This record gives sequence, structure tokens and C-alpha cells, in this order.
Amino acid sequence: MNMHWADKIAKDIIASQKFTPYWVDDMKTPSGYSHIGSLRGPLIHSVIFRALKDAGKEATFTFVINDFDHADEFPPEFKEELKDYAGCPLRAIPSPIKGFGSLAELLAQDLKDTLISLGFEAKFLSSWDLYHEGKFDEVIRLALDNLTKIQDIYQKISGSQKAKQGWLPFQVICEKCGKLGTTRVYAWDGKEVSYKCEEDMVTWAKGCGHEGKVSPFGGKYGKLPWKVDWAAHWKVLGVTIEGAGKDHASAGGSYDIAMEIVKEVFKYPQPFKLPYEFFLYGGKKMSSSKGLGLKAHDIVKFLPPELARFLFTRQDYREQIEFNPVGNFTIPDLFDEYDRCWKAFIAGGDENLSRTFKLSQINKLPSTTDLFLPRFRDVAINLQNKEKDLVKKFEETKGSKLTKEEIDLLKEREKYALIWLKQFAPEEFRLEMAEKAPEVELTAEQKTFLKEIIGLIEKEEDADRLQQVLYEKAKEMKMDIKKAFSAIYLVFIGKEFGPRAGQFLSSYPKEKVIERLKEVTK
Repeated sequence: MNMHWADKIAKDIIASQKFTPYWVDDMKTPSGYSHIGSLRGPLIHSVIFRALKDAGKEATFTFVINDFDHADEFPPEFKEELKDYAGCPLRAIPSPIKGFGSLAELLAQDLKDTLISLGFEAKFLSSWDLYHEGKFDEVIRLALDNLTKIQDIYQKISGSQKAKQGWLPFQVICEKCGKLGTTRVYAWDGKEVSYKCEEDMVTWAKGCGHEGKVSPFGGKYGKLPWKVDWAAHWKVLGVTIEGAGKDHASAGGSYDIAMEIVKEVFKYPQPFKLPYEFFLYGGKKMSSSKGLGLKAHDIVKFLPPELARFLFTRQDYREQIEFNPVGNFTIPDLFDEYDRCWKAFIAGGDENLSRTFKLSQINKLPSTTDLFLPRFRDVAINLQNKEKDLVKKFEETKGSKLTKEEIDLLKEREKYALIWLKQFAPEEFRLEMAEKAPEVELTAEQKTFLKEIIGLIEKEEDADRLQQVLYEKAKEMKMDIKKAFSAIYLVFIGKEFGPRAGQFLSSYPKEKVIERLKEVTK
């Protein structure tokens, strides 16, 4: 059977009997406004969580906001304003926008709102809060007491020689300057850690030189470094399933280090390993701090929530997603693929397509009754014809009245098609029939072709069929296809290229189209 990738993962997890109770987790450091690529990890975990539930298993799902991490770079919007806070914990940095307790809260809320709108089911947790509640005290002691073991793990897996650097697995918030990213812990006596805030330890922040001694417990003065912290989260929460992006999951990377630490130091079973591929924008991995790629919160501005979720649900986690919607047909193509899965769901067809559709829904599944789905690119074409009544046009296409559900769907697609036309559509697609016949030169052959198609347009009601008969007429006349269709575009929009001719011509009143053709072929 052609099984959806998430169901296959759920089946493997259940069959292994190693990952119970089923606790799915993911985490994110709010270092900038999250980009669309940041949604891939959370939504992969969401789909797996649903697959486990659909397999009849009890499962828990959490999402940790790593707001105790330090800031080593700021989003472009706030770079200048926050530059003096480089190295401080994100939760301790003031919000540059009123109404939020910290920079971390501002950025985390932005991501949470987007995820919730995409049907994300996880309980959100704060790393800062977990530390300050004392939940990490046991693992902090284990990490510090097993210093040599952790140093050996780093050396064995990544080649990093932590022992030679005088490194201990803890980060202190400097009591004097409040920075976390500039301190080096160099001693542990069983009760307190000794540290120095080093002036030039990192290039992106300046330490103050202060030396001190503090208790590592209770979150007041610090946290575990993130690779150790990652493993610690698994132990503290009881996580049994957590994936990681390709950058972390490469051989010798942070995922491998955390996996070894959780097993050897924290004596906790390794979670189910799930390395997943990148989400690319124009062939490049997106970056929150560098401002590369569209923001996560933008996705629900130009796609309905189900389509946005579908973008991540349909693609196998082991395959890259390349998404650049600007100046092309990426979004109309996505709607076409979604409709293909919807039709499979209605008809009970291809199980994988139907399952992809189900896993993409936000609240409840639509009914399986037969439904007319107005094609997105047809909606976009018809929108450019201000005289056309969209409901009437698609009732002609359907061959009967649209139901309330179909009218609602058409209205939704009209909303997003207007956005696509304004922000993303290729220039040649944003075309309307010129008020007057453009002054263009046609060959005798092109004029003959335009005369010949008048009868076809009079007779043909279906846009796709009209496209076909236009093509057949050009072939019958032994005419260059490009020149034939170019004649249509020239007399209607004044350019040699344009949208699909059959659909374009069908989007205007027949009498208006025929009048234009007669005018230019006198």
C-alpha cells in the first residue's frame, strides 16, 4: 500500500516498542522573526503526532521555546536598537515593541500565532521557566559531575577538544553585565561554579572581565550549553520522539552529541531519530537573523491555512522543499496539487493523496460529498475581467448552480488570487483585455487565423476545449503555433505572450471577444 510518510514513521515507532510513552517534542530559539522554513520542523512533528493518534495511540506533544538562549545576532529590524544586549539571554532583553515582556516573548508569540493558525497542537513550554522552576537542577548536577565524560563525547563525535579549552558544561549569566554568551565556567566544587566574563571570547559580544562564583541551580545564574541542554530537555520532559534539521543531524553534529550525552550521562533512552531536509528559498537555506526568505507569519497572508499546512504535509521529510513564489506559478501549482488530493479524498481514490489532504486540515474534515473545486488560476484570470460575475462564470463551468459551500470556497480563492496577482504573479499573467484594439501589425496569415477562430469561439463554451480547438486550427492551417497564439495576445493585450488563451478568452463576454476579432480582421 502507498502509505503516507508520517504513517510509515508512526508504524515504525510503534513496531519498535522502544519509544513509549509517545512524547513528541520540538524546539526553537526565538532569535528573529521566524522564516517560513522554520515551520517545517514543527509541522513534521505535528503530522507525526496526528499519525500516532490516528493509529490509536495516546501521545503527548510539546514545543519548547528556547528563550534562555543568548542572542548572538539580532533581526535586521532591531539590530541597531538592541546591539548593546548582544550575549544576553533572549528572555532578559527588552522588547523593541510595546506590549511584550521581552524580545523572546515578542518573537515567540509571533511564531506561536502562526503555528496555531496552521493547526499546531503542541503545548508551548518556556526553557527559561523550566530552569527557574528547578526542573533542570538534577541534570545540571549530572552534567557537571560528568565533566570528563561530556568532554570525551565532544572529542569522539565532533573532534572538539573541550578539555584543552578549560571548558565546563555550564553557562553563567555574568552578575555584573548580565551577559550569558561571554562567560566561561572553569571550576565546579559540588555547590558552586567559578566563571569569568571574558572580553574577547566571541566576536559578536564584549565581556566585562568580571570573575565570580555562583550556584548553577534554579536558573537564576545560568543554564547548560545548548547541545547538553538539548539532551537535558529530553530527560527532563520525558521526550521519546524528536527530529532535527539536516544542519544539526549531519554526522558529528549537535544531534549526535545530544544523543550520546542523553544515553551516557543522563542515562535516558535515546529518542527516535528523525533527520529531515531543508526548506529552501531560491536554492538557499532560510535564515531568521539574516532576513533571508519570507517570514513565517507571511504564509497565512497569501495562502489559506490548509494550503500552507499542505505545503509541508505533502513532501516527504527526507526531501528538500524549494519554495519561491515570486514571479512564477508556484502558488497556482500548489492549489492544483491540493485539489488533486481533495478529489482523491472525495472519490476515495489514491490513499496517499487522500491521507495528505486529511493531514493538512486545520479543524475538521470537510464532507466527502462531491464538490466542484474552482481552479485557482482560472479564478485569477477571471478576476482580471472586471465585467465578469465570478459565480455566474463558474456556474457555467460547472454546468449547474454552485452550492453554498462551493460559493464560500470560490470567495476564499478570490481573496487569495487577488493577493497572488498583486504580489507574486508573473508580469505576463497580470493582463487585462485592452479597452481599444492595440495598434499592432499582423501578417496576412495571422489575420486569416483570427478570422477562422471567430466561429470556434461562438460555438465553444468550455475554456479547456476552446484551447484545444484553437491549437488544432493552427495545425490545420500549417501555421507556426507560437505565431498563431501571438496574434491573439497582440490584438487583445498588445503583447506577444500572455496567459492560457482558451481560459483568457472565455473569461470575457463572447460578444466583446468576437467584436474585437472582427474589428482587427476587416
